[in-house]
Amino acid sequence: MLRATFGRWASVNVIKVDVCVLGGGPAGVAAALRAIDFQKKVCIIEKTRIGGADLWNGALQSKAMWEMAKFKAMVAGTTGGRVLELDNKPEVDVTSVHRWLVEVAETREKQILAQLQESNVQVLMGHGMFNTPHEVEVHRAGGDFTVVHADYFVVCTGSVPREHPLFRSNGKNIVTSDHVMSQSFPQSMVVIGAGVIGCEFATIFANFGLTRVNLIDKAKRILPNEDDDVALFIQQLLEQKGVKIHRGTSLRWLEEQADGRIRYTVKDHQSGANSEFVVERALVSIGRQPQYAGLGLENTKIRIENGRVKKDKFNRCDPYSHIYCCGDAATSHQPLVNVGEQEGRMCIEHMYSAKAWKEFEASNLSTIMFLDQEVAAVGRNERQCRAENIGHIAARYSYEYVSRCVAMNNTKGFVKIITSDDREKRILGVRAVGPHASSVVELASPIIQNQQSAYDLCELLTAYPAVTQGFQECVRMIIGRSTFKPNHPSMPGIVMQSSPMSEFSRGRGYTGK
Repeated sequence: MLRATFGRWASVNVIKVDVCVLGGGPAGVAAALRAIDFQKKVCIIEKTRIGGADLWNGALQSKAMWEMAKFKAMVAGTTGGRVLELDNKPEVDVTSVHRWLVEVAETREKQILAQLQESNVQVLMGHGMFNTPHEVEVHRAGGDFTVVHADYFVVCTGSVPREHPLFRSNGKNIVTSDHVMSQSFPQSMVVIGAGVIGCEFATIFANFGLTRVNLIDKAKRILPNEDDDVALFIQQLLEQKGVKIHRGTSLRWLEEQADGRIRYTVKDHQSGANSEFVVERALVSIGRQPQYAGLGLENTKIRIENGRVKKDKFNRCDPYSHIYCCGDAATSHQPLVNVGEQEGRMCIEHMYSAKAWKEFEASNLSTIMFLDQEVAAVGRNERQCRAENIGHIAARYSYEYVSRCVAMNNTKGFVKIITSDDREKRILGVRAVGPHASSVVELASPIIQNQQSAYDLCELLTAYPAVTQGFQECVRMIIGRSTFKPNHPSMPGIVMQSSPMSEFSRGRGYTGK
């Protein structure tokens, strides 16, 4: 079939499928493979490479980089104590680092492509855009294109780094996460933004030990959405590694000098004073935004509100019942790989199985931040409890008293359990900072979802020696059965306190059972 396009004739291939997925990232792949479970004919349209920002310039590669940096710091003796004496100081081969980042991404890409092929998911490489609400064109580099007709469409086009409103990246010395992992290591760098991604990259480059890192933070401390004890603990570890944190400041000016270095000025919010610094590179890390460019939404009635597509609770794009949007492109919840995958599955389940579909439940969503120590979380933190006026008990147990951490010579961290401050003592949230933090919080995920209490966990027998010992002792502390008693002068890392708004703590007091 031939069709006139851009003033010339091009070869056109027309296909019909049940589900057309636009975007081959985590959400798109999960949606396509879930549709196969319902025996549907499926295609994925991907412009660059399968895997999205998980595999390429995102989660997988940054965590591979974090692991290498952590290992280098451990061998060099800058993280914990070193008991091995090395003849030579460990050196970083930047070329090998970059080669490994490509290898891990290509490994996962091959695995995903093999699964898609085995499942008979048709992969169309090219730029996909809506021609009508019921038709998508896939344009390829050679000029030919495919027209896809489908019963349902799922938009999973992901997100891109948010540009600074005043200073745009150039991919060289003013960069985003799309560039920073494929470049040489600078001698100095400023990270603009002290959220999760900014703090992760500050940690990575500090651990490699080749880069002097500055971090600009508008607030008085990093990680603004976390509790003070978590954020200040991580902040202290970063500063111990030489990271200079411009706390309570805002970026006033940034420019490239004639020698290619970056000169920037920060203003202190309290004193009003301006300070000037010069570094080799600036990393802009102020969040991500949904990617809709070139998607052809103007050829539909889909509306964009506050930078996001308008959709209902089923992830259907208003006003259509056959076009869904999920993952980072939707940002209904946190922009995470596991969230995108779950939303992709949910879209398909809503299409083909009303009984299987249920609304996304985020109360037991586990998250992990890869900082100087792992920081994992599930459920509410204390800041959220105070904001919602929820009476609560917080018990914190230092890894100094966890046998496995002592054996690892890595006692920097703690586990904290938050429960309701009443007789039920329902588990509201868990925070863990330190080695294997994600394994600790996973214990609490089903407990929070089922609204269980600390008493339901009192007979929990964790493996020994394991970092989960801290979780177990926190539970026992809350119900008055802990081995080491809280708030004792000889044990400063074992702390328990009740929230001041709690009638239970003010009136009847705390008594163990």
